[in-house]
Amino acid sequence: MKILGIIPARGGSKGLPGKNLRMFAGLPLIAHSILFAKMCPVISRCIISTDSPQIADIARQFGGEVPFMRPTELAEDTTPIWPVVRHALHAVEESDMCYALVVLLDPTSPAREPADITEALRRLKEAPSADGIIGVSRPRFNPVW
Repeated sequence: MKILGIIPARGGSKGLPGKNLRMFAGLPLIAHSILFAKMCPVISRCIISTDSPQIADIARQFGGEVPFMRPTELAEDTTPIWPVVRHALHAVEESDMCYALVVLLDPTSPAREPADITEALRRLKEAPSADGIIGVSRPRFNPVW
């Protein structure tokens, strides 16, 4: 079963400018998701969807694949994630192959472990009527503060 990893990383964050390139534990934030995908043998291919040439350059430095640049209209503050994923799927399916599943790897969630993906896929397989699965965690503090 072919699984596509997609790392959505737009360049125009207003709340925390440049957040996907900010350093976290010695690496740019986006690098954590790229390296994580490489540690997950179930992910057949992982691509970065970005509108930013700077993010694309840093992603490539860490072995990330940036096969296209995301259109500006899919990189707005209010752009939902589904059109971004759909654009990435269409782009890779035109030149490559079809994928059975998509794993969305948000660059602002660097505390994942490969076992999290394996467990999510196991749970998804056990629930054949489910369209997908979303990983969340309970914060140890009030996130409002």
